[in-house]
Amino acid sequence: MKTDYYIFILKSILLMVILAVCQGCQIVSSVKQIEASSDPYQGSTYKVVLIKWTSEARIYRGLDLELMTSATFKSPEFREVYANEYARTYKLSRKEKGKLIKDQKQASLIYNDFIMSAYVPDKKWNDFNKKDSIWKIYLNAGNEKKIKPLEIRKIKKIDAVLTHFFPYINTWETIYLVRFPVKLPGTDKNIIDDTCSNIKIVITSVLGTTEIIWNNNFKHGG
Repeated sequence: MKTDYYIFILKSILLMVILAVCQGCQIVSSVKQIEASSDPYQGSTYKVVLIKWTSEARIYRGLDLELMTSATFKSPEFREVYANEYARTYKLSRKEKGKLIKDQKQASLIYNDFIMSAYVPDKKWNDFNKKDSIWKIYLNAGNEKKIKPLEIRKIKKIDAVLTHFFPYINTWETIYLVRFPVKLPGTDKNIIDDTCSNIKIVITSVLGTTEIIWNNNFKHGG
């Protein structure tokens, strides 16, 4: 009887140890899941590439802020990771993902697109999309040629999708799609290519002038 009692005690202790170990495994697993969920991109390269292709600029007159702006260049590299992140987020099928990547590649052959956020203290001057805007915008790719945009479109809906892909966007900013051609007008030469050391979005008005600049990204993965 005493032997049976000791065996029972040993089994009980062993069971407690196993439960404790298993509970510890569950805790560790839960912590890893929480850490993963705190990263909206789940360890993908999207954030790194987003930072690489995003730049900002400001205009001051004295101590007064006249313009605060950020822009992301939708380069071929950015478009690829964007498509991958979109496919991951929305659990696209292989066919759907392939179509999205193809569409993004085709778009990069036609347009140089920029997502631009703009904050102007006086909201009535935040009118980049209007024909009679006080602002002028040009694209300069390391030379003296100033390329005018084909289109400046105001993005009216700022939702969770937009802020997921462009997390620097705030509700007090106005968001625009600024679209330029890929080719120099009247030629077959790309405006942006591997010879560019930098590109600039030049923003100018009676309130001041600034440049959003991207440096040294074009020879490596641009």
